[in-house]
Amino acid sequence: MKGVRKAVALALVAGVCAASAAGFGKGPGEADTEARVRVHDPAVQKAMQDEVQRSMSDLHLGDEPKPYYVAYTITDITQATASATFGAATAAHGFAGRVLRTDVRVGDPSFDNSNFEGAGGQVQTLPLEDDYAALRRELWLRTDEGYKGALETLARKRAAGASQAAGEEDDTVGDFSKETASRIEVPFAAAAPDPETQRELVVRLSAIFREFPRLNSSRVTASHAIIRRRMATSEGTWVDDSKTTVRVDVTAETQAEDGMRLRSFVPFNALTLAQLPPLPEMEKAVRAMATELTALRGAPIAQSGAGAVLFEGMAAAQIAKLLLADNLSGTPPPKTAAAGNQERGEQSELANKIGQKIASPLLWVVDDPQQTHGPGKVALFGTYRADDEGMPARRVSLVENGVLKSLLMSRTPRKEIVSSNGHARAPRFASPRAHIGNLFLSAKAGFARKGLLDQLGKIAKGGGVTTYVVRLLEDSTVAGANSDGDDMMSLLSFGTGGGQSPPSVRPLVVYRVKDGKETLVRGLTFENLLPRSLKDISAVGRDLVVYNFIDGGAGFTGIPSSIVTPPLLFADVDIRRQTGRNRKPPLYPHPGF
Repeated sequence: MKGVRKAVALALVAGVCAASAAGFGKGPGEADTEARVRVHDPAVQKAMQDEVQRSMSDLHLGDEPKPYYVAYTITDITQATASATFGAATAAHGFAGRVLRTDVRVGDPSFDNSNFEGAGGQVQTLPLEDDYAALRRELWLRTDEGYKGALETLARKRAAGASQAAGEEDDTVGDFSKETASRIEVPFAAAAPDPETQRELVVRLSAIFREFPRLNSSRVTASHAIIRRRMATSEGTWVDDSKTTVRVDVTAETQAEDGMRLRSFVPFNALTLAQLPPLPEMEKAVRAMATELTALRGAPIAQSGAGAVLFEGMAAAQIAKLLLADNLSGTPPPKTAAAGNQERGEQSELANKIGQKIASPLLWVVDDPQQTHGPGKVALFGTYRADDEGMPARRVSLVENGVLKSLLMSRTPRKEIVSSNGHARAPRFASPRAHIGNLFLSAKAGFARKGLLDQLGKIAKGGGVTTYVVRLLEDSTVAGANSDGDDMMSLLSFGTGGGQSPPSVRPLVVYRVKDGKETLVRGLTFENLLPRSLKDISAVGRDLVVYNFIDGGAGFTGIPSSIVTPPLLFADVDIRRQTGRNRKPPLYPHPGF
């Protein structure tokens, strides 16, 4: 079991990091030959800039105010996806689309139509062709709709403000920060991804599960997306850049004899297909995962009680996302029309704690979207030059010795921070909010793995505490990881809950540690893990893992993000044994065996 455990841990790190430069079906070094060129297509840029200028000079309705700010963001999307199960392809298709986000603001930066319930930019599809006239027509119509909606929202916001007492920040904080215009252009990959280049890979990886008769289902999904973004604003900002991501998600499910459903996954992420690990390494990782999942069927069920938990490998980054990354946004919640009905659901847990201790003094945290690679020269998904409001990316020191020093900011100011720090990011079909880019967790002094296990042993000697090592959590960002709705409450981040009870955290791969021996266990959840649980970190490791993921939506709809973190040891975690009846497992064997 130790050999399997080591293989799975190494496989997860390799899959998440995708550090190899030798790709499936390609020779070493071919990743460097991908053309990154500036495509000369002036029609799109000219259409955007011409319509911005016309909107600012000509757009008005009677005595109503003209727009003081107009911004267009056109996103070109090309994606290839292939999937397979049990050695047979189930899908292989390509997708191309073009999306427009329009932001029209009336009033002035101190008080405009934004930052109010129902406000936000519009997102619509556009023609794929670079036809100047067709694009101008669409931009004109969308701007007209946006302007009329902005006037209506501004009127509702004024009426609501007139009937409500001024809040603590209302007189001092505006709605849109004043920033310097920027011009950022980055060469990009011109080629479109081909689903057929992924078909053989997913078929071969999925065929491995023919060797594991105890696993009921499995799925391999590969997605290669190229996103080009162009943004023009009335302030003079122009951005033209791109993002390429490759994801291969391998998932499997089974049931124990008592009917408990069990699942696991291995992710492989890279910026190009050629940067994926070599096929033999990927096959080894998948076999290790399948072997461990098969063994999990016969593992004992954990008991409820107090626990000390070491999150290592991918699980360390996953818990950092849930407790920390999802709660670092400084974007305030929108104001509401009803007095006393402030929507705290969109306020992050840490938003009002600048200058306060929010984590163990061991912890230091920065976010740096300008970093292109993590440890081991691993490419980072969360790298960008300009955010989704056109602001240059900036490094932000967030936590120092456990004290919250700052927040991630968009151009929507708050009392403590009135300017953007280049972290406005948007899913493809929503408005920008502050979000992580590349989040780095570190400690001044960290333990090797043996030292961390020694720390667990010391906690266990105190009595009344069971000690665990966790290597994988349930994860909503992995394609196919959640095939049913039974566990949806265990997947989501805490940053959206505002006052509600936190969801349970469900670990998928857990080992109980007793007398230096690690034993696979199942059937437990972690309760009451909140951002304040970061204060319970009693030790930090040395070995860093890179966790690349797409946050907030599958494929091209989400936000490419990265977390780099060492192992994290939490000294006090509530453990709950899973209860309730399970569905019976299949009555007779898998037909393939």
